[in-house]
Amino acid sequence: MFKSMTRDQKVMLLILTLINLLNYLDRQVVFPLFDMLKVQFHLSDFSLGVLGTAFLLVQSLAAFPMGVLADRFSRRAVIGAGVAFWSIATFASGLANSFGVLLGIRSAVGIGEASYAPAAVAIISDNFPPETNAQVQGFFNVGMLIGGTLGAVIGGLVAFYTNNWRLAFFIVSIPGFVLAYLVLRIKDKRLVHHEPKVPLTTLLANKAFLWIIVSGTLVSFATGAFITWGVEFISRYKDYNVRDAALILGIGMMIASTIGVLAGSRLADWLHARYAWGRSIVVALSLMVAAPLMYFGLEDTGKAAFLFFFFTGAIFLAVYLGPVTAVLHDVVPKQFRASAFGIYALFIHLLGEAFAPAIIGIISDAHGLRAGLEFSTFFVFLSGLCFLPVAFIIARNHQRSSGDVLEAAS
Repeated sequence: MFKSMTRDQKVMLLILTLINLLNYLDRQVVFPLFDMLKVQFHLSDFSLGVLGTAFLLVQSLAAFPMGVLADRFSRRAVIGAGVAFWSIATFASGLANSFGVLLGIRSAVGIGEASYAPAAVAIISDNFPPETNAQVQGFFNVGMLIGGTLGAVIGGLVAFYTNNWRLAFFIVSIPGFVLAYLVLRIKDKRLVHHEPKVPLTTLLANKAFLWIIVSGTLVSFATGAFITWGVEFISRYKDYNVRDAALILGIGMMIASTIGVLAGSRLADWLHARYAWGRSIVVALSLMVAAPLMYFGLEDTGKAAFLFFFFTGAIFLAVYLGPVTAVLHDVVPKQFRASAFGIYALFIHLLGEAFAPAIIGIISDAHGLRAGLEFSTFFVFLSGLCFLPVAFIIARNHQRSSGDVLEAAS
């Protein structure tokens, strides 16, 4: 994949991946700080969950308008302004003097972060060959995995060694100002797609697109739950301190997820070259395999069994990250790529991920954190089932278009 890239493509992919890394680093650094915030502001698990929910609500509501802006104006400018804004808000999080102020500032971070993904994935689809789309999107999402890891690790280490939660926000805000400048320097060869002009509302009649949204919403609920409460679960049930819990979750997730997303993306592109439904079936099956592995990892087993199921479950869960964006761009009109991803992000975050932290917090207060996360694994399996119709629709449409070509040729 990399051998065939030009220098401009490599620079573009590197900068976009680094911003994706920072995107998830900034949002996830707060989770290892939960115990300190709970003590300082006298919070329940539900209140801590609301901290994640408020951020995701704002981010999800802002994603669609940001996607429309990216389709109509400079995608580089939209990204640069968003990165600078969320970096300022992240720094300001460390200055909060009450839970209400922190809640408001963390919500503002979501506005900046909403500007990034729709524009970035559209840039990638326009500037790289379609036959390697899943692999390039997969590499881009490795930034997310490493960023999530660094967020958990930095938050955990700062909490353990300094007992100063404010310092964590100050540290992770700095790189954003550099990357906001660098993204303006990339060469975005925006393609003009000569397709029949159709209204944006046609996306709502696209059955494959709607099934992708349903599947993404379900899996986003589960991943939101695990990202928010993973460090706390390991600390409470597996007998680790916050530093070791953050390192285990962060580094283990990074290694496992990187393997999953890179291998899964390569397999998806390989199958796509042979079958129109190749990418979509990889997404569906990987999620259905991940669910039971994650469930067994949560059970009351020894540390070795936990690490095995945790590691293998994370590999299969991460497989969908590269192919899902490629499939989404395969099934929607090319001129609506950023807008379509914005709609997708709106639904998966608003209806899926946004409420997961608070809902799991409620279940945790009533029945324990293990019960809440076990509940989440069923959403992963359902997500895989809901992606199967996408494969069927793509196969049927491909068969129809092939038949039309043959009929025209005869």
